[in-house]
Amino acid sequence: MSTPQTSPFFSRNVTPQNENPLSTQGRFGRLSLIAWSGFLNLITFFATLALSLFLGIFNFSTYSLESNLLQTFLSVAGLGFWVIFILYFYFSLVIMIRRLHDLNKSGWMLLLFFIPLINFFMALYVLLASGTAGLNQYGAPRTTPVWEKILAWLMIILFMLSFMASGSFISYMMGAGELETPQEVIQKGTEYF
Repeated sequence: MSTPQTSPFFSRNVTPQNENPLSTQGRFGRLSLIAWSGFLNLITFFATLALSLFLGIFNFSTYSLESNLLQTFLSVAGLGFWVIFILYFYFSLVIMIRRLHDLNKSGWMLLLFFIPLINFFMALYVLLASGTAGLNQYGAPRTTPVWEKILAWLMIILFMLSFMASGSFISYMMGAGELETPQEVIQKGTEYF
């Protein structure tokens, strides 16, 4: 026979919740933010690619886009792209709200992401700041599942590799003379004066 567990008088009684990661309720740590953002971007990319192939907008054999791309987005066929965009936007907001909750901030701070220049510093803050240890006004910290940790680190490694590859590609193009260096751009731009 088990005895009921009692909690101290002044502490909160935390009940385990069956949380939904796609709900605005709850908290996301840094790795959860990176993992869910990466997952959302991958799903959106493949959904857009599949819809483009289905509608004949993109052709794998020529790697080209249809010339009437704008008309496609404004037609009934473009409704699928609008649905994908709206779902992507909504779930991006949900992920950011949960991350702000982990920092013990209101989800309304998300509006700062729509202000130019401030959005850059907000993104750094959300990405680099550590969450509140223990309970805050949005609940207990969420443990990050193993699959989220693996996906987050894969996204970080992929970002670093793509950053280095882009730098190498730009350096190669500058060395080959296909891309002007900043000094050449300034020199050509000031020749008039």
